Amino acid sequence: MADSDLPPNRPSRGSGSLTVHLADELDVYFNEVAHGRPVGFVASPKWKPRTDVYETDQELIVHMDIAGMQAGDFKVELDEGILKIAGERIPRQQGRRHYHSMEVQIGPFERRFRLPVIVDPASIRATYEHGFLEIRLAKQPPRSSGAQSVRVT
Repeated sequence: MADSDLPPNRPSRGSGSLTVHLADELDVYFNEVAHGRPVGFVASPKWKPRTDVYETDQELIVHMDIAGMQAGDFKVELDEGILKIAGERIPRQQGRRHYHSMEVQIGPFERRFRLPVIVDPASIRATYEHGFLEIRLAKQPPRSSGAQSVRVT
């Protein structure tokens, strides 16, 4: 669905080209368009924290908004160009509660991104500070796309 095809006053979700699972995008489309539900209410056993992925001249940066966690609560893996970020946010308090509103998601979460550029896997660094997880990966120079010749022996 192109941005021009979106109903009036409905913001674009972005390209979505970095997400790995087409089924997730179809769930979002079904819930948004067919049922008029906001993206945050997609039924899934794992929720998806809001995440920005951008690049500078030297790095690819993943910036996740995920308050209420500790640095050790995250599992970050890079495997064959796919970055996986997972963890679980638990409730702040135990005991019986009577909610009037519940918008802070808890439970297991997972995000997977196919990286849009070639990175050095050894360069991956992750930090968690002030409710934001930041992952930095050094970009590798693009491979030459010119003609390559090989001597036959």
